[in-house]
Amino acid sequence: MNEIPQQPTTAPIAAPVPPAFPAVPPPPPARNRRGLKIAGTVLAMAAGLVIGKLAMGAVLGSDAPEDAGRYELVPPAAFQGLTLQESGPRVDAIKAGQGPAKPGVRQVAVVYADASGTAQLVVSGAAGTFQDRDPGAELTAGLKGMGAKEAEITEHEAGKPAGGAMRCATVTFRGTPVPMCMWADHSALVTVSVPVENKPVPMDELAERARALRGAMEVPAS
Repeated sequence: MNEIPQQPTTAPIAAPVPPAFPAVPPPPPARNRRGLKIAGTVLAMAAGLVIGKLAMGAVLGSDAPEDAGRYELVPPAAFQGLTLQESGPRVDAIKAGQGPAKPGVRQVAVVYADASGTAQLVVSGAAGTFQDRDPGAELTAGLKGMGAKEAEITEHEAGKPAGGAMRCATVTFRGTPVPMCMWADHSALVTVSVPVENKPVPMDELAERARALRGAMEVPAS
């Protein structure tokens, strides 16, 4: 009689478990743009505030210089490859900083943006009949009033034909440094700034762009 083969009493050897795949690293956190938006708004308000203070302090009267009110501010639709923006949060912030215009003063609040819509220049201005005898001194006083150190306020060629003066400095507004260039004559007061979230721009370069914008923006009054 044949014997029935005995089944093995040991458990079968388990198949080796393949090694786990390495964990996929989580995607990098999205860049927090809230701080950039706040910083940009602070800068815009500062630009508006400077112009608001200077325009409110300008004296308007019958004994104004002969060239007073000879020019007006007309922002071009395009400037150095940038496009004019006349509305939006930054523009609203500039207007908030300017406050109500004094009688006879026409305020300007615009932004110039690149093809992607990113702001590159923040512009705040006021046009009127100003009789300040020394526009350069007024700009220096205005920048000092905003906290700029006199030793760091630089003088630049304002350009022609309106003459006047240009001053540049970095002021601090609510803890945020704001580089700006300003021009003034007997017809206009304008400040030009670069958004703080953008790549820093040397002051001489900012002054050159402000001077070029003045040549395009300040035109003879009709």
